[in-house]
Amino acid sequence: MILLDSSIIFTALPTIRAAMHYSSTGLAWVQDAYTLVFGGLLLLGARAGDLLGRRRVFVAGLGVFALSSLLAAAAVRD
Repeated sequence: MILLDSSIIFTALPTIRAAMHYSSTGLAWVQDAYTLVFGGLLLLGARAGDLLGRRRVFVAGLGVFALSSLLAAAAVRD
């Protein structure tokens, strides 16, 4: 799952470069920022699972994922 999640940013880098006119250095910053946020949220989720229960946090995560997927599908692109 983590490999799949990391492939999202690698797939999006050419589009980010074209749309925002980033240099290679800028793309490295995007990748680093994504990795840091991912790692921080991974630690936060693990701690929340310890405190609130793994099943409850897992179900909440599935709900957030489903809602965000629905919102992304409904987004209008120009």
